[in-house]
Amino acid sequence: MNDKIITGNRIILRPITADDTAMVLKWRNSDRTVRNFYYRKPVTAEDHAKWLSDKVDKGEVWQYVVILKENGAPIGSVYLQHIDPATLTGETGVFFSEDAPAGQGLATEAVKLLGEEAGFKMLGLLHLTAKVISTNTASMKLHEKAGYRISKEVKGETCTDGEIVDSTFFIKDAPVYRSDRKPLVKAKTGKIHKLEEGSLEVSVPGSKSITNRALLIAMLAEGESVLKGVLFSDDTESFLSCMESLGIETVIDRKAETVKVKGCAGIIPNTKACLNVGSAGTAARFLTAVLGLTDGGEYRLDSSDQMKKRPMAPLLDSLKELGCEVVYEGEEGFFPFTLKPHGFSGNEVTVDIEKSSQFLSALLIAGPMSKSGLNIRLSGTHGLRYVEITRNIMNSFGAETEKLSDGKSCAEDAGTGQCTGEVSYHVNNGIYKASRYHIEPDASAAAYFYAMSQIMNIPVTIKGLDESSMQGDIRFPGILMETLRSEEPVTVDMGSLSDQALTLAASVTGRKAPTTITGISHIRHQECDRIEAIVTNLTKAGIKVTEKDDDVTIEPGIPGPADIDSFGDHRVAMAFSLLGLLQPGISILDPACCSKTFPDYFAYLDEIRELTKCQQQ
Repeated sequence: MNDKIITGNRIILRPITADDTAMVLKWRNSDRTVRNFYYRKPVTAEDHAKWLSDKVDKGEVWQYVVILKENGAPIGSVYLQHIDPATLTGETGVFFSEDAPAGQGLATEAVKLLGEEAGFKMLGLLHLTAKVISTNTASMKLHEKAGYRISKEVKGETCTDGEIVDSTFFIKDAPVYRSDRKPLVKAKTGKIHKLEEGSLEVSVPGSKSITNRALLIAMLAEGESVLKGVLFSDDTESFLSCMESLGIETVIDRKAETVKVKGCAGIIPNTKACLNVGSAGTAARFLTAVLGLTDGGEYRLDSSDQMKKRPMAPLLDSLKELGCEVVYEGEEGFFPFTLKPHGFSGNEVTVDIEKSSQFLSALLIAGPMSKSGLNIRLSGTHGLRYVEITRNIMNSFGAETEKLSDGKSCAEDAGTGQCTGEVSYHVNNGIYKASRYHIEPDASAAAYFYAMSQIMNIPVTIKGLDESSMQGDIRFPGILMETLRSEEPVTVDMGSLSDQALTLAASVTGRKAPTTITGISHIRHQECDRIEAIVTNLTKAGIKVTEKDDDVTIEPGIPGPADIDSFGDHRVAMAFSLLGLLQPGISILDPACCSKTFPDYFAYLDEIRELTKCQQQ
């Protein structure tokens, strides 16, 4: 608990007292504060005391009074509303002391120090947040000047007095995660349990790949679907925002990890819309296919700068083959662009999957909207395990697909997931039917904890995930174990579970012989050039790496201290955080990029370090 005074260069943190509580209530209940802040009505001492007993006394939330110093002397108190040890996030406060100097500039400086000195350095938090009524322009400017960015905007929020307002949420992220950090606040996610025999049981978020496929299919279905185990991350939030812009009704319960979707039966309510898919490849490819094959309308699609670099041409070329007009605003084959669909002009199409199997999954999902079904021919080669996930989910919502080889029903090779001969797919026409669908835990997220298990020699199980999973990455633990046990040079084809090529690369540096990872040429075209990320970061850490075509060979060695470049890629940040378990002095730059799929990853990592430090000593 926060039971001691902490002194920094320009800030003092101390536990909250009864006098502080009285001061806070007086400040919160002033006319100006009630008018400008989202709680909108006075708070009684009894209400506040109950909140303290329910949250603070139980350790779910920590509270500090933060005192600002100038020239070494205290000049006023700032109330840091709370710290959430589950996510290592603090909500920043504002001046409440009557004798504190007024002035917007000083308030901005205080909020800056809350992040840079108190929050990130002294407390060891990973994020700071703020929530502001959108009409409170002074507070919005304050947080923008202090280096916060807008994380989301909520329209039509009901306040405690019944008034409807719009709210803006701000966030500031720690710029670096250090492997040898010793934060004052100990992470307590509630997702990691130490079992009696010393093993760990970890609950990971739901699968991003399954979540976004299920959201889109539920959107196209007839009736109301209930999705459970939903992942809430940057990618899925982008998807949900796009669904809202298209007029799709949803009921979201983030705490229960549930989304109810009122399906449109294949007819998009809004025939004109401007969408931003962010950095979500699934949203980018899947929504483009569905909107490009609707019966009329006009849809402008934009993305993050990162997604603008990722290929879209193979899918857009397929849509044009089926009759969709595509108007580019910049370079052809990349975001942004406008779709002018005219339905299906035929029931045959070819798609090049060399750079991504998502192009095929996108057309499969859109296929049932065709009045005569859809036949999809393939060019190029790619692992098809994610395509099988797509077909599995489609089947759960009543859609029928068939995989063909040379025009005949295809019996797959169980070892490779591939068919011999020329492969194509057929999708029957029809309307998806609403479903109650449970989303599996994310096997890709689980892979990092399986790797930690091998590195720290501590048994780890992932709750709700086993070998029956439809996700290809469930094979990673076996591949990793087999690789690490061998004392001879090993070549591993990671083409069918390429997201884990980074994880394998970070995990094998301690082997006695070289490891070659092959089959991964397409990962150059993902969130970043992931082969470049492997070579750059292992070289920084003093590990010799040889790059050749679509292969990398990693020589044995002990990683040294290094600043790991995340390249804005969540998988790079999470994979190379494993080096910090092998050697101190590993720093992950831009750890917040993990919010794409696993917002709390580094809180999990901190908690695992704390739970296992005795076993490692």
